Amino acid sequence: MKNFEIPITDLATIKKLLPHREPMIMVDALLKYTNGEATVGLTILKDNLFVTKAEFSETGLIEHMAQAAALYIGFKNHDQNQAAKEGFIASIKKLHIQRLPKVGEVLKTEVTIIHEIMHMSTVKLSIFINDVEIATAEMNTVLKADS
Repeated sequence: MKNFEIPITDLATIKKLLPHREPMIMVDALLKYTNGEATVGLTILKDNLFVTKAEFSETGLIEHMAQAAALYIGFKNHDQNQAAKEGFIASIKKLHIQRLPKVGEVLKTEVTIIHEIMHMSTVKLSIFINDVEIATAEMNTVLKADS
């Protein structure tokens, strides 16, 4: 497998690291990656599935957080010569949304892995716009087992 250089900002490469496809891709950049942490980006476009009245919805923010965690895991797996795996949100704890993003704004989401055990992860996520935190959550995610 090809090694990717950070930052990754092209959709074709992002798609190699995620099982998601349009219109459900809610990340467009991997800006930083270290073991246990990543920074993931998304520019809010007017034709995004979760935009209504020029605002990105709460559901969109939650899906973006889940995909930010998935992009971290996808890059880690790729780095270990493993394919991207499907997964799902097992639970969401401590969700706080201070405000909804507007069309044209750029999200930068910090992903911090709290625990990883086999196919399960506990992840802390913080979304920023222009260095101002607009949302936080802690999620448990589970990857589907290889069949």
